[in-house]
Amino acid sequence: MVWLMAHLAASVIVPTYGGLRRLPALLDALTEQDMSEPWEVVISIDGIVDETKALVEQYRSRLHLIVVESASSTGVSAALNRGFAAASGEVLIRCDDDLTPRPFMVRRHVELHRQRPRTIVNAAYRDIAVPTPFGRVYGSRAAAARRQQWYGRPAPERWIDCAGHISVDRATWELAAPGFDESIPYGEDSEMAYRLVKRGIAVHLAPELEIEHRGAPRLAANRVPRAFNAGAGSRVFALRHPEAVPPELPLRPSSFRAAVWSWSIRVVSRALRTPRPFALIGRAFDVCVPVLPAAVGYRLVAWAVECAGASGRQHGPDDLFSLTGQKSRELEAETADGRFAPPR
Repeated sequence: MVWLMAHLAASVIVPTYGGLRRLPALLDALTEQDMSEPWEVVISIDGIVDETKALVEQYRSRLHLIVVESASSTGVSAALNRGFAAASGEVLIRCDDDLTPRPFMVRRHVELHRQRPRTIVNAAYRDIAVPTPFGRVYGSRAAAARRQQWYGRPAPERWIDCAGHISVDRATWELAAPGFDESIPYGEDSEMAYRLVKRGIAVHLAPELEIEHRGAPRLAANRVPRAFNAGAGSRVFALRHPEAVPPELPLRPSSFRAAVWSWSIRVVSRALRTPRPFALIGRAFDVCVPVLPAAVGYRLVAWAVECAGASGRQHGPDDLFSLTGQKSRELEAETADGRFAPPR
C-alpha cells in the first residue's frame, strides 16, 4: 500500500529489539486496520540481532512502512525517539511489538485526538492467558488485578499507567521535547506522561482501545526479577521527580499474618540487592508451584514479587541500562523449552 498524499493522519511507531518472533502478529493486525485516511507504520529497530528487517520488508506491499534502525541497541527510549522523529503523522501512536490491536485501533486514536486536542490517549493491556503453571497460578490473577487498577486510577494520576500503547498529537509531542528520556529504559512512557501532565495535558483512558498483550511473563524466574527492575525504575523516577512521589507512611498491619508478611519483605529486600537472587528464587518457585495448592503458589510468587520490587526501590542502580539484559535472558529462558515459546 502506498499513499500518494502528503498529509498523513497517523503514524504507528513500533520499537523492537529481536522482534522476529513477536512482530508478525502485530504487522498482520496492522494490515487489517479499517482506517480510510492515509497513515503509516514506523518500525524502529533497536540493534541488528536477527532478521527483523527482512521480515518487515515482506509487509511493504501491504503497509506504508518507514524503517529506522540502529546497528547496536541503545535502549527503548532512544529507539522511540528515532521512530517519532521519522514519523510524519498528525497523531503519533506508540504500539509495542508484543501487542495485537483491533481493526479500528488507528481510526479510533485519530478520532479521540480530534475530539480532545492536547491529550494523551492511553490503553490498558489485556494479557493473553499464559499456559504454564506460573501463568495459571499467578499470571492471570495478577493481570486481572492490574487491569482493575488501570481502570480504577483517579484521573489526575493516570499518567502512572501510561505504558506501551499511548498516543499524542503532534502539538503535544512537541511539548514533550526532547521526547522520551533516553537515560530511562524502564517507565519511559509514564515519565514522559508526567512531564506533560505538569504542563496541563490530560490523560484519557480509552476502554475501547484495550489491547491484547502477548508479552506477559511465562515463568516466575522472569516475573520476579522484572519486579526488581520496575522498582529500580521507580527509584530513578523519584530522584528525577520527588514532588510526584508521596511520602511513605508507616503502616500498621491489620493482623499477625500481615505483620509477618510485611516484616519478611523488609528483611529480604534489605538483604538481597540485585536481580540475580530474585531470579533464582523465581526459578525455584517454577519448580514448586506445579505441586503446591494454587493458593499457596500464588502467595509465594506474590511475596517474591513484592520483595523484588521493594529491593529495586531501595538498591536499584542509578544506571538502569545495567539491567537491560533482562529481556534477552527472558527470551532465552522461555524458548529453551518449546512449550514456553511465546505465541505469535
